[in-house]
Amino acid sequence: MKGFFAIFLAGLVGSCVSNPINDLVARGTSIIPSAAPTPTPTPPLADGLRVDKNKRSKNVHNFFKAYGWLKKDEVIPDSKLPAAIRKIQKILKVPETGVYDAHLDIIMSKPRCGTIPQYNPSESLENSTLQSRYVLWGPKWDHTSITYRFVNYTADLPAAQQRSLVGAAFARWTQIAPITITEAPSSTPRADIYIRFMTMGPTEDVYAFTNMIADGLALSSGLINITFNDDFAWNDDRLFNYTAVHEIGHALGLSHSKVEPAIMFPFFEGDIRPIHPDDQAGIHSVYGWKNPRWSRIDSNVASKGVIQISSASGAVSTLDGLYQLRSTGQILRYNPAGSWTSVDNNKGTIQIAGSNNFLCQRHIDGTIWKLTAGSSTWQQISPASSNVIDISAAANQVYMRRKDGWVARYSGSGQSWLTVAQPSALASRQLAASDSATLWNLLANGDVVRSEYPYTSDGWQVVDSNPSNIAIAVGGEDFYKLQSDGSIVWLDSTEWFWRTIEDDESVAVYAVGSFVYSRHKDGSVWRYTGSPGVWEMLDGRADSVVVVGDRKGGVWEMVSGGDIYRLVS
Repeated sequence: MKGFFAIFLAGLVGSCVSNPINDLVARGTSIIPSAAPTPTPTPPLADGLRVDKNKRSKNVHNFFKAYGWLKKDEVIPDSKLPAAIRKIQKILKVPETGVYDAHLDIIMSKPRCGTIPQYNPSESLENSTLQSRYVLWGPKWDHTSITYRFVNYTADLPAAQQRSLVGAAFARWTQIAPITITEAPSSTPRADIYIRFMTMGPTEDVYAFTNMIADGLALSSGLINITFNDDFAWNDDRLFNYTAVHEIGHALGLSHSKVEPAIMFPFFEGDIRPIHPDDQAGIHSVYGWKNPRWSRIDSNVASKGVIQISSASGAVSTLDGLYQLRSTGQILRYNPAGSWTSVDNNKGTIQIAGSNNFLCQRHIDGTIWKLTAGSSTWQQISPASSNVIDISAAANQVYMRRKDGWVARYSGSGQSWLTVAQPSALASRQLAASDSATLWNLLANGDVVRSEYPYTSDGWQVVDSNPSNIAIAVGGEDFYKLQSDGSIVWLDSTEWFWRTIEDDESVAVYAVGSFVYSRHKDGSVWRYTGSPGVWEMLDGRADSVVVVGDRKGGVWEMVSGGDIYRLVS
């Protein structure tokens, strides 16, 4: 414990910010339960709205139609409405009370899509297992050069602006799928997709719908119509663009997603937002990826590992980027222009780590060196020691794990380190820290402990005690753990319980910002879509060794043999 480490005294510690974990501790326990607590249901609607049975019935029927849960002209009797509402609540991941409450009314009163898929007999069952994810129509286009044509225009916007908005909406999909979509020239007799505006009547609340006509295998050219309800005012270009992106998803073969933030969710507000990972997974499952999917950016048998530095603040640091360490001790930084630049070349370097505005390296003698943004000189921040196992970096902190089981962090001055006292003498297996420098520690017995900055001497709290825990990861403020059965478990910090998000033979988990990645034992790499159990495969090769990413969705991997690849599409 002593030696060159400074004891971290309670007098150096400021007050900790209150949070739900501390509230749990105050009640005498810090173990987070593995099942969700009983949530407080959303209050029922005010009496005037609650008794509006027609509105309630109409909204429930519209929701069921959006997913093909009703046969044509089928009506849900009043006696079955509570069960139908519970089914909707299951999709929305809210308490399954069977009561039509204010939350449901807000969602189902939003602008909606009127596209109705075919009847789905398996999902229509009251007790069916509903997987929250994208849904496919089945058929797709049998050619990759797709055309569209306007039949008419709305009077709400200039025709040129409508063409520009729709063209931009098509481009949202062509950016992620290996297809081209262009406006059909007037000289051609027909287009694949037609766009039109039509009056649907003042009582119709559908904003748009898409006719899906296919032979069962391929979408039928010239028979796919995207129809906008011209009884709405389309002078809001955001709503126009969003609606167009949604309907184009249908015209490419996607049905309605059960993931609420997804573009293909049937109810929407009209805000312009990125294509959701669930939408990406859907379109990729139909058409595949743009080619090339991965681009090799280096091939060197001396490559030992890669890391990615990605600043949390949103401001780009001069040190942000991809780094590789070679077995010779050389550190190189990847230039997006396609070249590698040497950052340091010391044969004693055996590990690199980095975070906001700094890069660190550990030498075989235990010394640790730090390079700060704006500086060209490496600073030695620790003396030599055979007690150092590894280093890690997060937020604005540098940490080390020691052979004696203890953890320390760099004080920020000279070569002084501050001990972060353990809750027991058990050795630390892995460290991870959040953007706010909350430190997570996986112990040798599988316990997960947590301490908030600035880490009081008695600040560690055991939040999970499970011998099957084998790895941890933190992205932003979200915490994940990998278990020996191959499952990845996320800490739901809203309700404070553990939620399994993958149970499919994962052997490694990596998180950065809002992105989470999993590597399976077969070498394949997967990205989480945000819906529990739904992951998109990024690479199916069997020799992937390491995957890293940035906060904007960029992904890189190193494979056995030292080749390094960048995800292109």
